[in-house]
Amino acid sequence: MIPFLETAVNPFGSWRDRVKEGAYKSPSGTRIRFDFEDVSRSFEARGTVFEFPGIDNAYVQRTGISSRRYPLTCYFTGATCDLEAASFEAALSEPGIGTLQHPLYGEIPVTPFGEIERRDDLVRAANQSIVTVTFWTTTGVPYPSSSINAESEILRALAGFDVAAAQSFSNSMDLGNESFRASAKATFLDFLNKTEAALESASADIADARQDFQTIVDTVNRSIDVLVGTPLALAAQAVALVQAPGRALSSIAERLAGYQTMADEIIASALATPSQTLVSATALATRSAKIANDFHIADLFLMSAVSGQVLATTEHTFATKREALEAAEATELLFTQVAGWRDTGFTALEAVPSKTQSIDTGDSYQQLQYAVSQTIGRLVEISFSLFPERFVVLDRDRTIIDVAAELYGSVSNDTLDYLINTNSLTGSEILELPKGKRIAYYAQG
Repeated sequence: MIPFLETAVNPFGSWRDRVKEGAYKSPSGTRIRFDFEDVSRSFEARGTVFEFPGIDNAYVQRTGISSRRYPLTCYFTGATCDLEAASFEAALSEPGIGTLQHPLYGEIPVTPFGEIERRDDLVRAANQSIVTVTFWTTTGVPYPSSSINAESEILRALAGFDVAAAQSFSNSMDLGNESFRASAKATFLDFLNKTEAALESASADIADARQDFQTIVDTVNRSIDVLVGTPLALAAQAVALVQAPGRALSSIAERLAGYQTMADEIIASALATPSQTLVSATALATRSAKIANDFHIADLFLMSAVSGQVLATTEHTFATKREALEAAEATELLFTQVAGWRDTGFTALEAVPSKTQSIDTGDSYQQLQYAVSQTIGRLVEISFSLFPERFVVLDRDRTIIDVAAELYGSVSNDTLDYLINTNSLTGSEILELPKGKRIAYYAQG
């Protein structure tokens, strides 16, 4: 094999020309240089191998690649080698994603992972400290960065959504005559009734929350004739109304289920399906305006329902891993459902002329999407520190008191209520748990 000569014939030059300075920049911004010798990297081609009788070759199903791993032996020399190595150790200890300036493979977002070893050869190697570490590439998704307060980010995004949703609604509605306003009022009240029916149980357990929710409902009902002429104020009231049960201290499952029920009923309404009600592009202008207005009212309620779910997760203290992960799943499910419904609706409205076409600017959607992604990441992150769900099958008839004492070491009212609620025990089961009953509990060990 003829060697690749490093002459003018070679336009790429020598590998020596492509080697750069080695350095690591921590998540906080501290940059540490290091010397190095040989370098390498590795990754795995993931997948499954299927082998079949009588066939000489296997079928290899590829499912992607693993993180790239960059093992490095980092050298620090000179009179301050020990201090430089200590600073490097501190940088490697910071949580979050840093940046590796690899001598040969370029600049890479990484996280140090695995064993980090330091050796100080102060005599034999004449003032030399050595740190061995393996850097892993990481997506950083969907978990929020450790350098930010996820809950604050979520609330900030929700505040932005509230403003953007009201403005988008005001810009989209066509209320140029009394007929349009009367039709919009009827649609709004219809969705308001669906919302009230779906969410009243989510705030029923807490008097203050129930009163706040009912106060907003009553205010909208009394002022609807005025509000329908001022869509910006109407939208602000609607968002506040839908979000109110999210702040209630009732069961998180009840609140999330309430918002899902509300969304299901609105999406199933003929008023919220322009793709079905727009007969053709030549439909009467008045009917087209009504259909578009109905869609935008539904959009306001549905987007607010997602924001209500997000808000509910920030107002709740999660006790178990399952509870946190189920809340993340419910939030993602509703957002995905509403996003798909919006795409279909806006596509249908593209055939409608004039203001009712209402091209979505995406401001409110972007704020809500960010809030949802941060919420899911926060809930997944929270779940890592919560108790896993465990089960025990009763070998004889038991009372909830002795089961609580055995599983939790406590028979306080709070513990008994927790055991009852997490297992959805019926009245007869509260009196006596039958043999063979499967009981879920949450504890270490």
